[in-house]
Amino acid sequence: MIKKSVSELSFVNKGSPLPTVEVDSHSVENAGFSIYRTVMQVLTQLAEQDASLRATLYMYAFASVNFREQSWSEFLLVAGPNKVLLALGAGFERLPAVKSRFSDYVSSSIALRTFHVEDGLVWEQEDACTWYSNGQSLADLTAEAEEADDDPELIEGDEEDEDWDVEEPDAEDEQGADQAVATAERRAARYRAARSDAKVSSIRAAIEEVFGLPEGSVALCGPDRRALRGDARIRTLRKRWEES
Repeated sequence: MIKKSVSELSFVNKGSPLPTVEVDSHSVENAGFSIYRTVMQVLTQLAEQDASLRATLYMYAFASVNFREQSWSEFLLVAGPNKVLLALGAGFERLPAVKSRFSDYVSSSIALRTFHVEDGLVWEQEDACTWYSNGQSLADLTAEAEEADDDPELIEGDEEDEDWDVEEPDAEDEQGADQAVATAERRAARYRAARSDAKVSSIRAAIEEVFGLPEGSVALCGPDRRALRGDARIRTLRKRWEES
C-alpha cells in the first residue's frame, strides 16, 4: 500500500458544476453488483492505459425520479477528461439489469471526494489527511470481484434456521434473558464475514439490528481505538489492524 498526504496529490477541483453518471443504487444491489468495484475497475483500466491521466471523482447520493420511479441514486461527478465520464457510463451500461444514465451537472461542493487518478494509480481516501493506493491491476480487481460474487456483504445461513419460534422473555425473567442472548448469538452466527468493499456504516447497522442494540451504539475502531467514519470501507479497517 502506498500512502500520500492530501498536499502531495494534485486533485482536480473545478468551481463549475460537474457532469455525472447516475446509477440507481437499488438496481445495482438487486443485480448483485457493486458501485465501488465497478468504478475501481474502470478507473484502474484508464490509469493503466494512460499513466499521465489525472482525474478526481466525487460521489453524491440523492433521491431521484430520473428512472421513471422514485429511487435512490448515486451520482458520480467527474472532474477530468471527458473520456473518464464516458468510460464510467459504459462500465455501468454493460451491467445487466442495472439502471444508469448520463445525468445532471452537480456541484462538487455538496459531494464527497472519493477517488483520484494520478501517476498511473487509483487513490482512495483513508482519512481527512491521508489517501492511499493498493496499486492493484485490472486483472487483480477482476479476480477479486469474481471471488466477491460468492461472498455477499451479509449472507444468511441455512433456510432451516429461518423460522424460530422463540417466546418473548419477560424482562425480569433471568431464564428468559439468557434465552434472548442465545437467540441473538444464533442469529449473529447466520452471517459471514463482511465484504471488503462494504461500508463501515452498513456493517455497524447490521450488528445493531442482529443484536437488537440502539442505533449508534456500535463503533468499529482501528488499533488506535478511534472509530472509523461511516463512509470508510471494511478493507480499510482490516488493513489498519493487519499493519498494527
